[in-house]
Amino acid sequence: MLHTVRIAFGLVLVACEALAYADTPDISQAPLMPVSYLAPDQAPKFPAPPKRYNAPLGFEGHRWGEPPSAFTRLPEKPQGIGAAWTSGKVTSIDLNCRATGPTGCSIEDYLRASRLQRLEGGGFHVLTEYYIENQGFKLPTSGVVVAPVVYQFCANWESFIKEVPEDIEKLRKFCGVRMLFQSETRAQLRDLPADHVTRYDLVLSELISRYGKPANFTWRGHVMIEPVSGPVGPASRGERKFDTWRWCPAPRDGLMTRCRASIVLTLDPDQGRGIVLISTPAVWQYAMARESGDAKPDPLYTLLHALSLKYRTEYAHREEQRYKAEKEAEARKTGLKKPAPEPASGTQ
Repeated sequence: MLHTVRIAFGLVLVACEALAYADTPDISQAPLMPVSYLAPDQAPKFPAPPKRYNAPLGFEGHRWGEPPSAFTRLPEKPQGIGAAWTSGKVTSIDLNCRATGPTGCSIEDYLRASRLQRLEGGGFHVLTEYYIENQGFKLPTSGVVVAPVVYQFCANWESFIKEVPEDIEKLRKFCGVRMLFQSETRAQLRDLPADHVTRYDLVLSELISRYGKPANFTWRGHVMIEPVSGPVGPASRGERKFDTWRWCPAPRDGLMTRCRASIVLTLDPDQGRGIVLISTPAVWQYAMARESGDAKPDPLYTLLHALSLKYRTEYAHREEQRYKAEKEAEARKTGLKKPAPEPASGTQ
């Protein structure tokens, strides 16, 4: 299990005890874009997707692993900084028992295996985020505009001392991108035909045509049967569902993706807020480190693993209340047991 402690860096990494998303513009607060019906036969035609997942090598001409100095338009200060420390995750334990007898393994054998166990993702993990004011990108085929585009840089070093290394700028590498876009809200979709092609649908089709199908992807549709005779009333339909799709995710509770980069597409249908997250293994390691400490439930880990932040937050709240109740009950129980009076000293 990973162990995380909060740290307070000085100098370059100021106030990095939590990743700050608050400074990133919230597109859900902006006025909603006008919506008009887009029929399926009028939607853009996308190229056939590759047969296998084609992981992105970078973004907009920048390769993963480039330092911030390779970007000419980044602001002087990042909009968000996050940090975590972890001892790492055990990935391999070799237990070679040398003892004889019914037990098979001695305490010395277990201690030796503990010393030789292999760990991954240990040390300090720092993630910084930048976005460029008024910068956005239009997806080439669908025409959907993503803005802002948040650039992520990761740094990792092995140490038990809470100090920033002198070569911190050399350690920071381009490791991910977070893109936001505005899609139709549920309220807007209620006034549109059921087969309306949303901007979320267009972004999904764009990602599939460029990188391949996401994990566990299947095309789905529905059939509506209307009566041959008699009046036709308004067709009842439920709320449209929008899945979170992931390309090359890490296994459940896995330390990181095994691809050059993974992709996550998700949408908040009530606000119409969409996110495309492209993450290298360094981002996954950072998220795992924070999730395993007192930052749980970590929003980035929740997004990478396609979990529900609402339910995870409610669960964490219930666990906190249960813990407090147990402590209060234990304190009351201890208070009822009054210690016996000590015998008086001296002679009478």
